[in-house]
Amino acid sequence: MDIINALIKYIKSNDKESVPEGMCPNCWGRQEYSGQFYEAIHMESIDLNNIDAKKGWIQAYAAKNLEGIMLHESEEELQCNHCKTRFKVSK
Repeated sequence: MDIINALIKYIKSNDKESVPEGMCPNCWGRQEYSGQFYEAIHMESIDLNNIDAKKGWIQAYAAKNLEGIMLHESEEELQCNHCKTRFKVSK
């Protein structure tokens, strides 16, 4: 799943306890990205019912703030380039 769709799915779920798919849970929690992301959405006045209209804004925000904590596949693991944490891929 790409970062934009993962973030839109995360926003629509309104579950602040989870982590968007493909993001490092370690970095997401430690850096409090969830709170920062929701604050940015509120300041941008994004309507959660029509979030698809703001895909460009979400893409720019993700590129600036979140791409560094995306998990990347290497062999049979997912690795965060920021904190170097590795997660086993469940089959």
